[in-house]
Amino acid sequence: MGQYWKPVNLDKHEYISPHKLGSGLKLGEQLGTHVGSALIVLCAAMPECRGGGDFDLDSNFHGPERTDAHCGSAPVNEDYNEVAKRTIGRWAGDRIALVGDYAKNSDLKPKDKASEIYRNCSEEGTWTDVTEDVCRVIEHECQGTFQGEGWRDFVYS
Repeated sequence: MGQYWKPVNLDKHEYISPHKLGSGLKLGEQLGTHVGSALIVLCAAMPECRGGGDFDLDSNFHGPERTDAHCGSAPVNEDYNEVAKRTIGRWAGDRIALVGDYAKNSDLKPKDKASEIYRNCSEEGTWTDVTEDVCRVIEHECQGTFQGEGWRDFVYS
């Protein structure tokens, strides 16, 4: 059957649900999917725009609500800006891990209780799923939508 994995934030007790990002749970299935994009959004992206090519926060260059693709300014979807500001760079500087459902406590520091993390990253668990906000950023930046229930597909606009 194989081991199933989820990206987690050990400091904030948050996780990403690969199925919501159109990916399987095995590492090979996550390679080259939107799971990698999600980690860039959460971990590596600076939460401030500093030039062309940065993620939208205030200028809204990529959003579907733009009225003129060649204009330097456009209507800003306030809801998106709120999501972007709380999501982009959210995990920067935190301890991040990929934790499998076969994890043993010895896989991480003892205080992290690795064997319990995967179970905590479910609807019944105590950790927080931040995938929906990450999906909103990816949808906005890549001009598409995640569609379906459970394991979703990304459809470009």
